[in-house]
Amino acid sequence: MPMGDGDSLPRQAEAFLSAHPGATLVALGSGEHAGALNLSPLGVPVTFLPAERNVDLAMQYLALNQLAFGGIGVPRWVLSDLYLLPGAIGLLRCPARMLPATVQERLGVTGEAPAIGAAYYASPSLTPGLFIGVSLLSMLPGTGASPWVKALTLQMLRARRLRGVAQWDNPSVRVHSRLGPMRLVGRVPGGHEYGERSFVYESELADLTRLGDAMARRLTLAPTLRVSATDLPALSDLLDRAEAGELLHLVYPGLDAGQVLVREGPLD
Repeated sequence: MPMGDGDSLPRQAEAFLSAHPGATLVALGSGEHAGALNLSPLGVPVTFLPAERNVDLAMQYLALNQLAFGGIGVPRWVLSDLYLLPGAIGLLRCPARMLPATVQERLGVTGEAPAIGAAYYASPSLTPGLFIGVSLLSMLPGTGASPWVKALTLQMLRARRLRGVAQWDNPSVRVHSRLGPMRLVGRVPGGHEYGERSFVYESELADLTRLGDAMARRLTLAPTLRVSATDLPALSDLLDRAEAGELLHLVYPGLDAGQVLVREGPLD
């Protein structure tokens, strides 16, 4: 559905769901946290399902996560101890028929049976209001489900800021930048399977007007620098500059024709 200039973020969310009949938002997590969540993010109703009594749904998420990420898919104990126990996963559920046939077969669902189409998990951190992006997946290509399950889940979690890890050459950068400019923070702490081509970014989520403009692609910020996503020395220099305190943002679409789009200096 086309988005007009007057579309607020809640109206955009309503339009997204209206364009995909049968799609609903679900929160899966420890029953302890039901009262801490916003179960009407942007006016979208969320069904909270305690993970202690919905093991089948947790296992469906586990299967999709491992399908999406292969060798670095979440282990079962990590799902229990580090996803569901401290927080909640945002799930976009839909009729199974909306999923590719291979995914339906993997999950053992067909037709109108409810299935997970997209999901996002962000972990709470020691800093109030700051969440850490952990896992985004979608089995609904071409629908816009990825940015919407991410945006709605973060509103459900009452997140004010988000820090995440991304790879310079990964198409997911285009999804992450839909939520607005991605401030470069620096290198990934500790070790990471893809550490040499990864970076930490931060997104501001408190300004819903700007977030709405970004989701509607109305927030146009021209890059001042383009760097090849395979030029690791140049990208490492960018992280040196960010860690030294310089303001650097990836601006939408973040990655274009193999080039990382960077805006130097204050956004205003």
